[in-house]
Amino acid sequence: MRIKNIDIENFKPVVCVPIVDTTIKRSLETARILTLKKVKVIEWRLDYLTELSDKDAVIEGLKEFSKICKETVTIATIRTKREGGKCDFNESEMELFLSLIANSKAVDFIDVEYFTYERPNKFIESLKALGAGVICSSHDFEETLEDEMLLNVLEEMDLSSCDAVKIAVMPESATDVTRFMDVCNSFAMETEKLFIAMSMGELGMASRFSGNVTGSAITFGSYMKKSAPGQINYEKLREIVEK
Repeated sequence: MRIKNIDIENFKPVVCVPIVDTTIKRSLETARILTLKKVKVIEWRLDYLTELSDKDAVIEGLKEFSKICKETVTIATIRTKREGGKCDFNESEMELFLSLIANSKAVDFIDVEYFTYERPNKFIESLKALGAGVICSSHDFEETLEDEMLLNVLEEMDLSSCDAVKIAVMPESATDVTRFMDVCNSFAMETEKLFIAMSMGELGMASRFSGNVTGSAITFGSYMKKSAPGQINYEKLREIVEK
């Protein structure tokens, strides 16, 4: 997939840097810095914002973000507490807000926590109808499911009309990491969609620079602050994966 002259494809990962500032003003300042540093993908973690309840201000912020990131692939994410984020929106609140973001045309992708919704496929289709690119995601901060269950999770998301499938898990052992990477490799070989995968924490760190094995098209590196356990500095990560 080519977006804004940036190639994103499975098994050839590019680095995404999440913005986790607590104000819109500071977030936009960080976006300017990251674009000057030629970061290829930026995720704005809107759930970190203290202003999140002011939807109009957030949408205006996203429009400014779009202007800043003219040559950068962008992702808007509102991560719930259930999946490791800061937001406590219920399903209807999240649907409304993500629909507003899609309608704004301000970002390339919107992250949708697939298993948060009673009817996720219908919601994804509604976002697609508004012209949004959609990343279906599942984040498990407790464990790494057994292989068959992991594959079931991936395949269920893959059956939706999303553009990309994302999974993040927490390992309890080195074996969890290696078998997770094996499952991801098998899935990535079959899917026709972009795939994003990571094992979190210190144990899972190797998965963040092994997209050529797991099939992951995007890996996440930190700038100043981490958005998930096990993230490493994006410059170090970029040296490894974007040679």
